Amino acid sequence: MALAYINLSAKQYFNFMCRTEYERRVFHDTYKEFQKKSKPYSLNQTFHTFGQMCEANGKANTLHQKLHYAVMNTIVSLENKIPVLSDVDGNCILFDLANLRICSSDLLNKAAHVVSITYTSPKLVLHEIVGDLLILSYDEKGKFNKTFMVKMTDDIVINYEKNQELVYS
Repeated sequence: MALAYINLSAKQYFNFMCRTEYERRVFHDTYKEFQKKSKPYSLNQTFHTFGQMCEANGKANTLHQKLHYAVMNTIVSLENKIPVLSDVDGNCILFDLANLRICSSDLLNKAAHVVSITYTSPKLVLHEIVGDLLILSYDEKGKFNKTFMVKMTDDIVINYEKNQELVYS
């Protein structure tokens, strides 16, 4: 029996200190796209930071989505495996959603470019909590699912899904 149905979310930041090929691709591709797509919001090069563009024109927030589109194929290359979250055996946790956000960027300084991707798992069954370990399985209808354990850390966000229950009065 399940204690609850949850999703796990983990955030990965990308800046000029990239270590892997995946991180480099996300960093460079999003910066290149920021340079192209931010022109309408820079007001003839008066504004050069993402923050300034958003303050002057709220529509600059659409840059989050535009930069996300630029790296969709790179994210697909992960094959739905969260690169920054694994179980205690070292197996990557799967994700259903990946959401890119611009933390900061500057047209004049590539080193100031920082984006994040929040990966969210599919629905998981929480079977038990033992100390700081979550015992989970994927919620796939009609299939027996192998359980796995994830260590709770400050980097993981647990989204609780409340079940609708019929209440008798």
